[in-house]
Amino acid sequence: MHLAQELVAYADRLATPPDVYLKVRAALDDEKVSCPEVADIIATDPALTAALLRQANSAYYGYARKIERVDRAVSLVGLDHMHELVLDTSIASLFPGIPPQRMDMKRFWQDSLRRALLARTVAARIEGIDTERLFIAALLADLGHLVMYLAVPDLMAAVLDTQPARGESLADVERRMVGCDFTEVGAALTATWHLPVSYGVLIGTQLNPAAAGDYAPQAALLNVVGAVAARAGGATASDYPLHPAAAGLAGIEPEAVEATLTFVKPQLELLLTVFSPG
Repeated sequence: MHLAQELVAYADRLATPPDVYLKVRAALDDEKVSCPEVADIIATDPALTAALLRQANSAYYGYARKIERVDRAVSLVGLDHMHELVLDTSIASLFPGIPPQRMDMKRFWQDSLRRALLARTVAARIEGIDTERLFIAALLADLGHLVMYLAVPDLMAAVLDTQPARGESLADVERRMVGCDFTEVGAALTATWHLPVSYGVLIGTQLNPAAAGDYAPQAALLNVVGAVAARAGGATASDYPLHPAAAGLAGIEPEAVEATLTFVKPQLELLLTVFSPG
């Protein structure tokens, strides 16, 4: 049996946030930072530069002239979306060693982006919810599974081959067979990466939001969004269960989140084009 910290210690040797992400995040924390300053940091990373220019020149923005300069691309996309872009691109480049037969990376990436876009859109409608925090937590919510596939691929294959018992979820099977579940591993990963504590709390309690303390409403929203996004991606209720108290804690019903799927579809298609690995 394995602890979450053991699995993260193994995977962290293979997948760590690139320096450019940490530098951009630090720059964006400065309220006085300018577009040219952020552009200078982004320009040091070819993959990030390419992703930014692809996004700036996409039909989504509809700019008539081709954008070729990084500083102009930053101005067009906006500083508000730079953290999102850098985080998306950074995660897209992580975990290169996962065999395709163990994890469908295209589907994983699509599910993660759908969940994050839903979280941001819905959170913007609820007073007192930090939209940026929810977007990032939703984007990272399933990273624990990537770590588990890296660290204990044979055990995870056995998990997938195991039919959950009545009333059992995928996370229950993971705890029974591996010793921890993807939420625990994801929370441990955010600590290793020195991300704000709030992300670890939200990711770690997404299946049990009542345990999130002051963050319970946000963890509940993450649970509702996660359940809706999982169903939209073809997952079952046992893959990602909706907590019975989540809708009440979050102040929104799953049906209201489902209605948002059509709205986020164009954004999802854009992000998949810009950021999807390979």
